[in-house]
Amino acid sequence: MRIIYCRKLLIMKKKSVFVTQKQIASTAGVSQTTVSLILNNSADVVISETTRQRVLAVAEELGYVPQSAAQTLVRGRSQNLGLVLIKPHYQVFRDPFIPSVMTGFSNVARPHRFRMLVEHIDDLDYIDVIRLLLKGGEVAGMVISNFHDAERVIDSLVDEDYPVVLLDTPRSSHLHGVSIDHISGIRSIIDHLIALGHRRIACIPYGPTDDVHLGKRLGAYRSTLEDAGLEYDERLVSAGRYDPDSGYQAMKSLLNVSPQPTAVFGMNDLMALGAMRAILEHGLRIPEDVAVAGYDDMRFAAFTTPPLTTVRAPEVELGQVACEMLIDLVEGRKPAIRQLELDTELIVRGSCGALES
Repeated sequence: MRIIYCRKLLIMKKKSVFVTQKQIASTAGVSQTTVSLILNNSADVVISETTRQRVLAVAEELGYVPQSAAQTLVRGRSQNLGLVLIKPHYQVFRDPFIPSVMTGFSNVARPHRFRMLVEHIDDLDYIDVIRLLLKGGEVAGMVISNFHDAERVIDSLVDEDYPVVLLDTPRSSHLHGVSIDHISGIRSIIDHLIALGHRRIACIPYGPTDDVHLGKRLGAYRSTLEDAGLEYDERLVSAGRYDPDSGYQAMKSLLNVSPQPTAVFGMNDLMALGAMRAILEHGLRIPEDVAVAGYDDMRFAAFTTPPLTTVRAPEVELGQVACEMLIDLVEGRKPAIRQLELDTELIVRGSCGALES
């Protein structure tokens, strides 16, 4: 025990050593100012490549680690960009949306030497965390998801020129936002099922329908049916709870409706996946007895049996565009477009009964 303790103590002591720019300057035989300019990638002063490489080699040999607080002072801002999730559902990182957005966000942030800081706000009583993150300098700017309950805070921050980008179409024209045209995407998939001859099309929302986003999507499903002269039957709507098992349970209940639906639309691919299992367990065939369609075009969608017809929502691109817009704002540039809506794409495969494209 004593030997282990001593070894731990030595390791802790070694890790606590902090290499300064002054030490690098002394070892490399240059001024501390030169070291600072090189380590901070300053373009204001011409420094020979030989000197630059020597300083970088010495810094690496000594194990120099930059202090983020010091770098913030040099640049005048943080190198963190915030991704703020307001009242996310409990399956937020298992559902495909936010992980896809984070992938796109990170793909843009890393080459620009920004880091991504993800913040949950579960209780609206703590909504002022948004203000504290920006005004305290912990983040240089932020992208905010599900922002509708925080608009009073966001409006005041934007009025004070803090960089903020919203993941949806904001009500105020002066705010920056990026969204996906989910309404057109849903209309396209329901229209496709109607064109195949289906008249009883069930729907499995991926969460509670009192959610503002799901309410709009359910409205698009209903209006598309009614525009085609079909009756909206609330018995054909059974909500899931974000995971495939809930889609499975929802489909089991839908199969007890008389007459049975001939097609089902899962509002995301996870719901469709659960529905497919329930249909097959019921002794029915896909698509001959019940056609199935999803939404998102997750990576597994092309590998189900039969392959899943779905709508491709550009969620990774959403994260990329939002981050690009935010970096423009952080670095004092005016984004080319203040509010942008990305298009979806209908992907027709075998699960709906149409020829695979």
